[in-house]
Amino acid sequence: MFIKGVKYIEQCSICDEIRRGDLILEQNYEYVVYVCRRPYNNGHLIIAPRNHISLKNSDPKIIKDLFKICKNCIRLLSEAYSPHGFNIDIVQEPHVAMQIVPRWNGDASFVSVFHNTRVIAEPPQMTLRYLRDLSNKLGIRLLGGL
Repeated sequence: MFIKGVKYIEQCSICDEIRRGDLILEQNYEYVVYVCRRPYNNGHLIIAPRNHISLKNSDPKIIKDLFKICKNCIRLLSEAYSPHGFNIDIVQEPHVAMQIVPRWNGDASFVSVFHNTRVIAEPPQMTLRYLRDLSNKLGIRLLGGL
C-alpha cells in the first residue's frame, strides 16, 4: 500500500521493505509492522513510520506512537512465543524504527559464537502467517488506539 504524499527513499532498507510488502504484519497510513527478513530470533518484528524520517528530525508523537505499537506487539509476541523477555532497539538513522526481538534464557548458542550464524526455527513467512492468524484470533490490533 503506497500512500500519496508519503516520502519513500531509494537505498533505505526500511523503505525497501515497505515497498516490497511481503512481510507486513499490519499497516495503516502512518505506520507499518513487519517481520524481519533476517531475524535474530523467531518473532523479530520491526515497527516504522511510513515516512522516511530520522530520529533527530522526528516529531515526539512518532516516538510515542512507536512505543504504543511496541506494547501491542509485545502482547502478541508474549501470547505467541512465551519468551522470557525482549530486546527493544531504536534505529535512529536513516529511517527511525523500533525492533522487538523475543529472548529466552540460554538462547545464545555455540553456532552464533563460532560461525557468525543464527539458527532460526521458522522462516519469516511462517512467522508472518502465525502472528497474523493469532492476532486475528485474539483480536489484538497492533496499530489500534493511535
